[in-house]
Amino acid sequence: MSGTPEPDAVLMQRLQAGDVDAFQILYERYHGAVFGFLRRSLADRQAAEDLLQETFLRVFASRQAYRPTAAFRTWLFAIARNLLIDRFRKASGNTEAKDAGVLETLPAPEASPLERAEARELAPRLAAAVRQLPSSQREILLLSRFAGLSHDEVAAVTGASPVLVKNPIGPTPSGAPRHG
Repeated sequence: MSGTPEPDAVLMQRLQAGDVDAFQILYERYHGAVFGFLRRSLADRQAAEDLLQETFLRVFASRQAYRPTAAFRTWLFAIARNLLIDRFRKASGNTEAKDAGVLETLPAPEASPLERAEARELAPRLAAAVRQLPSSQREILLLSRFAGLSHDEVAAVTGASPVLVKNPIGPTPSGAPRHG
């Protein structure tokens, strides 16, 4: 095989045909991004790990239902998001549990000691600011900035309009564009 990675749709076709190696490739390709989204949405690391596992179990269990009409990545994050929503619903109105999403600023492994220190110092303030966002805006931020989904993919996952995804907060009160 050449150095070009196989497209997700091809891997899903292989998985549908019974090739479990294709599932492993998809897991390796996406587990970090899905975990990052879940971890930043939940205060509990173990709960995020559990939902990550459940997400990929659902992918495997639903492999025959997958159709390449939507990008695999969009389908995958929709599964993760739905599991997250189910978890919040089970918290049955516990506002603290619903808003327990913690945005951790985790520096890249190759970050310098100074970058790591700055990230640790900034993390609580950033998490507090993100918690102040309405849940729909917080979700768009997490999916687009931290999970790396495109505006169109975030719109497909959340059901929001692409215009809202591109500008989730809306215009400033004066109607002037925001900078920065």
